[in-house]
Amino acid sequence: MAFRIFPEDEQVIELLVHMSQCVTTSVDLLAEHLSAADDRTGETLQALLDTEDECSNLYFSLMTTTRSSYVVPIPRQDLYILGQWILKSVEALVACAETQQLYKIDRPTSHATEQLNVIRLMSEMTTKAMGRLATLDELDDYWFEMIRLSRQSERTHRTYRASLLDKHKAPHAIRRMDAADRLLDASRALGHVSAEVGRVLVSES
Repeated sequence: MAFRIFPEDEQVIELLVHMSQCVTTSVDLLAEHLSAADDRTGETLQALLDTEDECSNLYFSLMTTTRSSYVVPIPRQDLYILGQWILKSVEALVACAETQQLYKIDRPTSHATEQLNVIRLMSEMTTKAMGRLATLDELDDYWFEMIRLSRQSERTHRTYRASLLDKHKAPHAIRRMDAADRLLDASRALGHVSAEVGRVLVSES
């Protein structure tokens, strides 16, 4: 084991864990928002915006902590990229809620529910994976499972789009597809997180 004068600052790991927990919170809030009565959508949307702000603040703390620490568990640029993609996932979920609100789209289809379930599972796995970055233990399985979930999300999205085009006239289908695309953005962002973890595993092995 290499001797270090300065211990690793694992606060950055805790910040990434908290950021990924914001994704799970956002998924739950979005699910609540999509099924909420009209008089409650403002409340759930505000809760989503607050979670987005929290995640942004955590990202800022991650960057300042990374810059001020002598030793971090993984390369600094990797911490930046991981935090960036986690934040983008939260932003996409918030954008989905805002799109639903702006277009006054009614309750989501089963495809949207399926997509949210996949994203929630991806976010939970990401939270666990972020907690293991200091040791890089059991991350191979996480990386591989996220590939499978990313494929599932892509297939669900294609089916979702086809269903919308089949059941709705073009203007309505386009509005709904805009919201559906934001869900795909969220899952793709989490897929980028796992791809970055895979790159770290290769470079640090």
